[in-house]
Amino acid sequence: MLCVAAIAASAQLQLLRAEDTPPATQAFHFTVTSDLHDTIPLCTYVFDAVKAQPEGVGAFLISIGDLVDHDGQTPQNLRDLIDSRFGEKTIWWPVPGNHDKKSSCSFAWLREEFTRGHNKHAPLKDRVLRPGPAGCTETTYSFDHGNVHFVMLNEYWNGKSDPGSDYATDGDIVPALRDWLEADLKATDKPFIFVFGHEPAFPQNRHTGDSLDLYLENRDAFWSLLAKYKVQAFFSGHIHYYYKETKDGVYQISDGAAGKNVEGHQTYLNVVVSNIDAQVEAWQNDVATPTSWHKADALVLKSRVAR
Repeated sequence: MLCVAAIAASAQLQLLRAEDTPPATQAFHFTVTSDLHDTIPLCTYVFDAVKAQPEGVGAFLISIGDLVDHDGQTPQNLRDLIDSRFGEKTIWWPVPGNHDKKSSCSFAWLREEFTRGHNKHAPLKDRVLRPGPAGCTETTYSFDHGNVHFVMLNEYWNGKSDPGSDYATDGDIVPALRDWLEADLKATDKPFIFVFGHEPAFPQNRHTGDSLDLYLENRDAFWSLLAKYKVQAFFSGHIHYYYKETKDGVYQISDGAAGKNVEGHQTYLNVVVSNIDAQVEAWQNDVATPTSWHKADALVLKSRVAR
C-alpha cells in the first residue's frame, strides 16, 4: 500500500513539474538586410544567396533603412524583387532610414504598406502587437514571433503629431519615442528582445558624430533603457560596414550593406532562434565574385532569463 502511495505521489510530482515547465518553442530563423538603396542588381545577389540557404528567408525579412536612394523613389521595386525570389506571401518589415527621409514618396509608401498593404499584401498593422505613438504610428511598432519581441523604431520622428512629423528630424531617439519604447519593453515577458533602427548608437568607420551620437543625452538615455530591460541586441545600418560591439550588456550589431557598399562586399544577417539562445550569422560576398558567399562572423545571444 505504501509502495502504491509513493508511486502515486511521485507521478503527481512529475505532473506538477511538467506543468511548471514552459512549452518548448519551435526554433525559427529570419533574415536582416540594410541599406539596399533601391540598387536592384546588387540586391539580387543578396536575395539569391538568401534563397539558397536552408529554408530561405525564414519567418520574415527585416530591412533596416535606406530602402531607396533619392527623392521620388519608393520601396516598391524591392517589394517586387522580394516577391519574385521568396514568394508573395513573404513578410517584409521595412524600417525607415535617412535616405527614405529624403523621399516623401518613400514615407507615403511605408505608411500605406502598414495601413492597407500593396498589391494584395496583408497590411502590416494586422501583424503588429503595439503600433507607435501618434505621429509615427505606421513607422514605429512592435510585434512578437515565437519567443522573441521585436521593436521597429523610426529614428526620424520629432515627437509631434503634425503631418510630416515622422520624417522631420535627424536620426534621434526623442523623449516621446523613448517613453513609448519603455512602455513597450515593460509590457513584454518574452525571453528575447531585439530592437531595430537605422542609425547606430555607437558608430564606427563612418558617420561618427552623425548618427544617434549627434544627440548624446538622448543616445545615452536610449541605451540605458535597453540595458534596463535586458535587450539582447540593437540592430542598425547606415554605416555600410559590418561590426558588433557590446556596452552595458547590450550588443549593437551593424548590418553592413545589402545594396551600395564601401567595404568591398555585401552583407546580410541570418538569425537562428531556439529556446536557449539566438545565433546571429553574418554572411558576406566579395565584390570580385558577388555570387560566392561565406559566413564571415557569428555571435550567440543568451536568453534574458539566463542573464
